[in-house]
Amino acid sequence: MSIKLKYLQWVDTHVDDLTNKKIIVTGCNSGIGFYVAGYLAYKNATVIMACRDLNKAKKAKNELLQQFPHATIHLLQLNLASNESIQNFVSHIIKEYHQIDILIHNAGVYHLKKSWTKEQFETVMATNYLGTYLLNERILPYIKERIVFTTSIAHRWGKIDYDDFFSIKKYRHIRVYANSKLALSKYFTYLSLQCPLKIVAAHPGICSTNLLDPQRGGVSKAFARCGNAFLQLFMHSAQKGALSTLIAATDPSLQSGELIGPRGIFHISGYPKKQKLSKKAWMGQQELMNYTKKLFDLKS
Repeated sequence: MSIKLKYLQWVDTHVDDLTNKKIIVTGCNSGIGFYVAGYLAYKNATVIMACRDLNKAKKAKNELLQQFPHATIHLLQLNLASNESIQNFVSHIIKEYHQIDILIHNAGVYHLKKSWTKEQFETVMATNYLGTYLLNERILPYIKERIVFTTSIAHRWGKIDYDDFFSIKKYRHIRVYANSKLALSKYFTYLSLQCPLKIVAAHPGICSTNLLDPQRGGVSKAFARCGNAFLQLFMHSAQKGALSTLIAATDPSLQSGELIGPRGIFHISGYPKKQKLSKKAWMGQQELMNYTKKLFDLKS
């Protein structure tokens, strides 16, 4: 999974040196996050890979170090579907690093089968939105410069139903994923208006990643293999998709509330450019925040 020279040359042109920057990337043992971590390491940042599966994370770290022997990469376990894991992660960050320059929320899941966390949250919503929210709220005082949220064009098809927030009545995996990304987008826009830090979003377009992973549940190996092969035929690579997140994390000209995504037709593929979130993402944020805070109050 080594990064192609043409993308490293593009990065050299568009990204300044990141020496002395401490940057967290969640969900980066494969796909978009792996390449984001690689680009950051290439530009001399201290990269903290926050991953659920440490064995996969160790393998990913070793692959990056083979290509970038000079890199400074640390591993920490983080499962966004577990409140306990989130708290342990934040405690470790505070103890070991004191402050972080940039936080990149990249972790996300896409399940075809309904499942529940220990806290009795539906797993996709728990990971893609609620876990990200909880991590962000707890670590926010220790972030110095910027927070990046990885959203998706799927948020445009989402709908927040407070009477069935976890899709208990009717579970459709595509809608559940879209709902989670809409919730995350609303949280992003809310924070961009409230927080003094630079709050930026990125979406990678549609990439040939292993988003369909049989080890995450709900999808067979054959389906995952065929589905990911289809993405590889028609979409752009994760290496290129990761550039949008990289620019969102490093471009000094960006302002809070801005979105970076692929410049190609329908924003599916291409090199990064500024874009606009849908109006949905800018509506009803306070209602969602009130509901989310109430959820965690009930679970605490």
